[in-house]
Amino acid sequence: MFDHLLLTIVIGIVFIGQLKAFWSYLGNSRCRQRQKSKAAKKQSPTTAPTKRPPCPACATAQEAQENEVVTLDEPPPKIEQIRGRPRSVDTSSHFCPDKKCPYYGWVGRGNIRANGHPNGGRWRQLQCIVCNQHFMETTHTIFYGKKAAAETIWQALSALAEGLDIRATARVFDLKPNTVEKWLGQAAEHMEAVSTYLIHDLELTQVQVDELWTLLGRRDNDEGEEGKQRGKRWVWVGIDPVSKLMLAYVVGDRSLEYTQLLIHLIVILLAPECIPVFISDGWSAYGTALLTHFGHWVQMTRQHKRGASPKPRWHPLPQLQYAQVIKERVKGRVVSVSHRVIYGNLEAITTALTDSVGQVINTAFIERFNLSLRQHVPALGRKVMSLAKGELGLSRQLTLVQAYYNFCLPHIALRLPLPQPVPTKGNGSLKVWQSRTPAMAAGTIDHVCRLEELLLFRLPPWQQPVAVAA
Repeated sequence: MFDHLLLTIVIGIVFIGQLKAFWSYLGNSRCRQRQKSKAAKKQSPTTAPTKRPPCPACATAQEAQENEVVTLDEPPPKIEQIRGRPRSVDTSSHFCPDKKCPYYGWVGRGNIRANGHPNGGRWRQLQCIVCNQHFMETTHTIFYGKKAAAETIWQALSALAEGLDIRATARVFDLKPNTVEKWLGQAAEHMEAVSTYLIHDLELTQVQVDELWTLLGRRDNDEGEEGKQRGKRWVWVGIDPVSKLMLAYVVGDRSLEYTQLLIHLIVILLAPECIPVFISDGWSAYGTALLTHFGHWVQMTRQHKRGASPKPRWHPLPQLQYAQVIKERVKGRVVSVSHRVIYGNLEAITTALTDSVGQVINTAFIERFNLSLRQHVPALGRKVMSLAKGELGLSRQLTLVQAYYNFCLPHIALRLPLPQPVPTKGNGSLKVWQSRTPAMAAGTIDHVCRLEELLLFRLPPWQQPVAVAA
C-alpha cells in the first residue's frame, strides 16, 4: 500500500513538472511570435509612418535653394553679321566670361568671334565684340594654362577611364603619378559639372539599383572599431536599363543614409511627373528611401466616435511601383529566386516591364553593369592591387568613368541599323550599324563624343540649350 502511494506521488510530481515545462515553452513561443510580428511590422517598408522619413540630401538641397537667388534677365538681342567675310569658325557654344558684359553667360548670341592662334599655338583666341574682351577657348577647362600637350592629357585620362590605374598610366605616358592624380581630380570635377548640365528631365520607365562591396587601400584609423574592417565600403549605383544610362552613384557604408542619397540623386534627374518602376535586391532601406521621395500625406478616417482625430500618415504615391528580387543562397550559390512587390501591384509592374525591357522582374541589367564598372574602375576589381586609398580617389575614378561610359562609349545593344550601308575607309565591309552611347539613347546628345570634346566643353553659368561641339 505504501509503495503504491509513493509511486503515485512520484508520477504526479513528474507530471506536474512536465506540465509546467510545456506551459513555459508555449508561453515563450507565443512571446517570440509576438516579437517577430512586431519587428516585421516595424521594419516593413509598407507601413505608413506618421512622419516623413528624413533625407539629409533633401534638407541640404532645400536650404541651398532658399539661400540661392538667381535673377536672369531677358537674353540680349542676337547679333547678326552684315559686313565682312562670312565666319567659318563656329563659336556658338562659347560665351563671354566678363561678368560686367551684358552678354555674359549667354551662348549663341553672335557676340563671339575667333581671333586667330596667339604665338602659333594650338588653341584659338576668342573675342567678345560687345565688351572687346579677349580670352582663350580653353578658359574654364582643364587645358587652360597647362604646359603639357593636350593629346597627352586627354589620352592619359582616356587610359584611366578604360581601366588603367594611376601608376600604370604614369608609366605608359612617362609622367609622374602625382601629375596624373592631379589631372584626374580636375577632370572629375569638370565631368561632374558636365553630367549635371547635360543629363536632366529624363523620362524613364524603369530604374534598377544595386550596391557593390569594395575595399580601400588605407585603413581608417579615425573610425574606432569600424576602422578594423580595413576600409570596407559600398558603391551604390542606379541605371536605366532601357538606355543603359548610368544615373548616379554613391560611395559609403551600407546604411539608410546612403540609400536615401542615391535615390535623391536619381530623383533630381527625372522629369517632374515621371515615376518609373524601381527594382532592387532585398535590402529593406530602398523601400524607405522610395517612400521618402515618392510619398504624400493621407488623412486617416476616424475609427471611433471618441478620442483625438487620427494623425495623417505618409503613404506612397499610387503611381509608385517597386519590386525586389530575393535570392536564396546555399554555400554562396543561388538556389532559388523569388519576387516581392513592396509598392504597387504585380500586374501593373509586369505590364510596365513588358512595355520596357526585361519582361519580368529582374536585376540582370544592373548586375551586368556592375561587371562593366569593375572593368573600368581598377579600384573595384576583384583580387587586384590597385585599390583606392580613400573615398575621394574612388569617387574621382567613378565620376570620370560615369561621363566616359554615358557620352563616349558606344553600347552594342543600343546600335541602330542604317537606312543605307555606308562605305568605310579602305577595302573593308560596308558600315550597316549606327553606334550609339547611353546618352544618345536617352536623348541628351546627338553624336558619340570624344573625351577631348567633354573636357573642352565650357559650362554656361545657367541652364541653356547648348550642345557639345562635334
